[in-house]
Amino acid sequence: MAKRRSLRRYFIAGLVVLAPVALTAFALVWVFNALDSILGTPLRLAVGRDIPGLGFALLLLFILVVGWIVHQAAGRQLLFWWNQALSKSRVTGLIYRTVSQIIQSVFGGQQKMFHEAILVPYPTDDTWAVAFVTNEHPGSISEAVGEPCVNVFVPTTPNPTSGFLLIVPVSKTRPLNMSIEDATKLVISAGTVMPGTDRGASRGIDVEKLLRTTHDNEIDGLNGPETRGPGNG
Repeated sequence: MAKRRSLRRYFIAGLVVLAPVALTAFALVWVFNALDSILGTPLRLAVGRDIPGLGFALLLLFILVVGWIVHQAAGRQLLFWWNQALSKSRVTGLIYRTVSQIIQSVFGGQQKMFHEAILVPYPTDDTWAVAFVTNEHPGSISEAVGEPCVNVFVPTTPNPTSGFLLIVPVSKTRPLNMSIEDATKLVISAGTVMPGTDRGASRGIDVEKLLRTTHDNEIDGLNGPETRGPGNG
């Protein structure tokens, strides 16, 4: 029994150590393969063989070249003509203008996508949800509602990349003394990770906490049968 408990303790420790590494590697590999396939697939068809990483490298080079061209006088003129052509088209105009505005607001300026984390009444007035303020001064919307409002994004659990856009009166929001990172952890973990309870998270795995937890679990397993007498079931 003691050997089985030790194996269980080692298995849990190994799982806790390897799971974050595996998930991180999976995410990086997925991003790499997705970007590599953009130019890698045409290259494979043209060359007749697959060269891993070449498509990714050419994509980065292409992005850098386009950025350099835009910084030149001739490139700015070409970009102006490009904008004019796509914006005026009935087929591509709406999509191009919307995507351009979103991408430029996120990557092309100093504006943050999320300003702060707050609480909003959702899905009913008696319950609260973590939300991220995306716009603090939606003028026309506030005028339509009749009072100051904020645009907020309510993320879903455990995938915070999906969620809902809500327009909430400022009077109904509650400040949350929590950073964007801590609020994101709270959402992803379904409320199990609270600010202040994950000390050492910036360093990755808390080894001392891991060993202490697995050791305590083993002690509980050893004491469990002794604490249950015949009369206790």
